[in-house]
Amino acid sequence: MSRCPRCRAEVTNEQTHCPVCRKELSGCLYTPSTRDGSPDTQASDGQGSRIGYAGFWRRFCATIPDLIVVGIVAGLIKYTLETHGMPYPLLATVFLSGAFYLLLYSPLWISSRYQATPGKMLFRVRVVYDNGRRLPFTRALIRELGKYVSLLPLGLGFFLIGCTKKKQGIHDLLAMTVVVKRSDSCIYERSNIQNPTAVRNRVRTAGLIICVCLACTLAPLAYLGTLPAKTVTPQFFAAQGLSSAADTISGSKYPEYSLDVYNTAIELQPEDTTIQIKKLYVLDRLGRVDEAQVYLEEMIALHPNETTPVIFKGDIALQQGKFTEALACYETALAADPKNPRIWIKKGDAHLLMAVTGMQEMRDMYRNLTAHQGKPGTLPGAAPVDAFQTTQPYQDAVKAYNKAIELDPMTSVAISGRILSSTGNLVDTYQGILEDM
Repeated sequence: MSRCPRCRAEVTNEQTHCPVCRKELSGCLYTPSTRDGSPDTQASDGQGSRIGYAGFWRRFCATIPDLIVVGIVAGLIKYTLETHGMPYPLLATVFLSGAFYLLLYSPLWISSRYQATPGKMLFRVRVVYDNGRRLPFTRALIRELGKYVSLLPLGLGFFLIGCTKKKQGIHDLLAMTVVVKRSDSCIYERSNIQNPTAVRNRVRTAGLIICVCLACTLAPLAYLGTLPAKTVTPQFFAAQGLSSAADTISGSKYPEYSLDVYNTAIELQPEDTTIQIKKLYVLDRLGRVDEAQVYLEEMIALHPNETTPVIFKGDIALQQGKFTEALACYETALAADPKNPRIWIKKGDAHLLMAVTGMQEMRDMYRNLTAHQGKPGTLPGAAPVDAFQTTQPYQDAVKAYNKAIELDPMTSVAISGRILSSTGNLVDTYQGILEDM
C-alpha cells in the first residue's frame, strides 16, 4: 500500500498527483511500516484516532475575533436604525447582526477554499465534512443555523464539544462536520464515504429541527413587533419598580402610604395611565371618592384617547347608583374600542343593576297601591312604574352579554351566572307582587 509523502493519503501506482493535497508523486511514493518492520495495513479510516480535533476552548477562542467583527457591524446597524428613528433599535440590531453572522459571514468563509473564518484561521483550525471534504455553502449554512439549536438548551449544545469523541457540538452532528487542526486537515479523509441517501435524510432532518426551533422563537418576536413602540428609559424602569412597590403596600394594612409612592412614579412617567388608575383604585378603597373623581376628570382631560379612565368613571357612577351616567361612560369607551368584551360586560352589568333596582321599585309601588285601594293606579308623590319599562334594561343587558360572548366565548361562564341570578330576582319580584295583591 503506497501513500503520499506529504499527507499520507492512500494512492495507487497509476496516479501522478495526490487526490487530497495534489502533490506531484513522481517517484516519491513509499510504503509505510510499523516499528517492527511489518507493513502498516491500517486504513485511512483508522487514522481518525490520530487526528487532532479542535477542542472546546480552542474553538471558543477562535470565535472571539469573529464576534468582534460582528460587533462592529452591529454598531453600524444600530447607528443607522437610531438615525432613521426605527422602532426597537436594540432588538432589530440583534436580529440583523445575528442574521449577518449566521447566513452570510460564517457560511461564506467556511465554504471558501480557506475552510475557516478569520478567527479559526488565526487559531489554525478548519471545518470539514465528517469524511474530510470541503463543505459547500448549503451545508455550511445548515451548520451555522444549527448553532441556534445548540444555543437553545441553555448553550448545552456547545458544551457537548468537550464530551464527544470527535469534539462535535449539536450543530456539528446535524451537519455531519468536524473541526480539525489545519496541519491534520489534509490527511483527514476517511475511506467509508457516507451513503448519499442517508446524507440527504440527515440533511432533511436537520433542516426540520432548525425550522421548528426558529419558528418557536420568531413567532413571539413577530407578535411583539406588532405592538406599539415604547421608548425604554431609566425613568421607565424606575417608575415600574416604584409601581410594583406601591402595589405591595396597597395590599397591606396601610394602603394610604402607597399613594406617595404612586405619586413619585407618576412624576417619572406622567403618560402612564396604568399607574394613575392604580392610584384611583386606592383612593376609592379609602373612601376618598370626591378626590378620586377630581383626579379622574383631570386624567380624562389629559388622555382623551384612553378608555381606561372613562371605564373607571363609569364604575364609580355605577357604585353610586347613577346608571345613566355609567352607561354613557361605557358607550364612550365602546366607541373608541368596540371589540373589547370587558366593556360590553360592564355595560351589561349596568343594565342589569338598573333592571334589579327597577323591579324593586315596582314591587314597592304595587305594595303601596294595595295599601291605598281607594286610589288605584296612582299614589301621591309616586310615579307609576310600567312592568315593560322594568324588563327593558334586562333585555338590554342580555344583548350586551351576548355581544361579549361573541367577542370572547370564555366569558360565557361568568355571564351565565349573572343572567341566572337576575332571572331569579325577576321571578321573585313578580311572585312578591302577586302575594302583596
